[in-house]
Amino acid sequence: MELKTKNYSVLFTLFFAVLIGIQGYQLYNTYQLKQRDIFATVKSRLNKFPKIDSLFDDDLMSKDIARDYYIKLVKNEITAQQLKGLYHANARKTSGKLTHYVDSLFQPLGMAVILKKEILGIYFKNFNKQIADGPITVYTTRGNFQRPVELSSSEWITEKTETQKIEESIQSKEILYTFLVHRKSSFEVTNLHWILFKELTSLLLSTLFILVAFLWLFYRTIQNLKKQQKQITVLHDVVDNVSHELKTPIATLKIAAKTLRKSTDENIITVIERQVNRLENTLDPLTEDFKPTDYSPVTAMELQAIFDDFQLTNPDIAFETSPLPEGKLCLGLSDATTLFQNLMNNAVKYGAKWLKVHFEQKKNTLSIFIQDNGDGMEDCELPYIFDKFYRIQKNNIHDTKGLGIGLFLVKKIVDRYQGQLTVTSKLGVGTTFNIQLRLVAIPS
Repeated sequence: MELKTKNYSVLFTLFFAVLIGIQGYQLYNTYQLKQRDIFATVKSRLNKFPKIDSLFDDDLMSKDIARDYYIKLVKNEITAQQLKGLYHANARKTSGKLTHYVDSLFQPLGMAVILKKEILGIYFKNFNKQIADGPITVYTTRGNFQRPVELSSSEWITEKTETQKIEESIQSKEILYTFLVHRKSSFEVTNLHWILFKELTSLLLSTLFILVAFLWLFYRTIQNLKKQQKQITVLHDVVDNVSHELKTPIATLKIAAKTLRKSTDENIITVIERQVNRLENTLDPLTEDFKPTDYSPVTAMELQAIFDDFQLTNPDIAFETSPLPEGKLCLGLSDATTLFQNLMNNAVKYGAKWLKVHFEQKKNTLSIFIQDNGDGMEDCELPYIFDKFYRIQKNNIHDTKGLGIGLFLVKKIVDRYQGQLTVTSKLGVGTTFNIQLRLVAIPS
């Protein structure tokens, strides 16, 4: 079973990993598609922005003015930092209007979009020389950019011819100033992750449900397999050991048959009848709903017969009993036979050479002590010896044959008569069972 469970676990792990991979791939692809759709929507709306440049004509630096500043920069009349400062100042003036406009485009869609336009570099083409490096902000909305997405990029070429007087001469010459400007526009959807999360919530929940359901089904399958395997193992143990449990009554019947060959004895016939009944009772307890119907208190004669049968099959055991209670033991004959035979045979199975059954009456209670000098039990075994099919084992091997239901039946009988059952044992010394029953009580 352990090997099978391990194989199932390995297969499940593989299938579960494949399932996670498939679901993860589906989520990732859906995430990418939704993100591309959002970016496409934003770009489509922002591409209309150049049509309303007139909103910022009063604040933005015009192309002609910008070109004049570039010429001053070439002539060293201003510095690159001063030029950047002029651009930044104009960008701050337009920030409020631009933010309002962009918000009006995207807030109805539940998007928070920020936008900016930058100059990446200004080049003086006459000498193929960069006169100002970027980024230089032309305009921007309010907000901080973390992962900007490129909207567009372009190159702007501007020219202007100026007449310049030649030194120490009355003549002048014309100079053509040509500038190349690299520009880029970028945007960012600041609440992109929240939008995608809302879009993918249903898919994410369904994925989690599938994974949890798969785990639950695997757990239930393994539990059912373990339960069925345990039942099969118990059934095999029962079948393997039934023959052994039948040996005692069969041995008694053989002895009785040999005795009958020599002479006819009414007592031997009685022994045979009792052992036949015992064979029948050996099989009855295997049924869960088995309930004895004989509740008549056992007599001292019937108790003596139980002990005589035990001595007949175990002549080498030193057996002692105290005076038997007459009409005081509340057990029926069937229950008494099962109780005493199981406890006494257990003692023999586990090495007892001496066995004593003692009765003691205290007020309305009859105490039964069954003491032996067998192998004894460790304290760790005592809480489990009354469990059905439990047998003491050493090194994972059952040294003693048996069904493992004898003490379970004893406990069940004592509980049915509302009694108490305790056990004390010491390894290598022996075991004592103490049963306390009400005097001639009616079982519940």
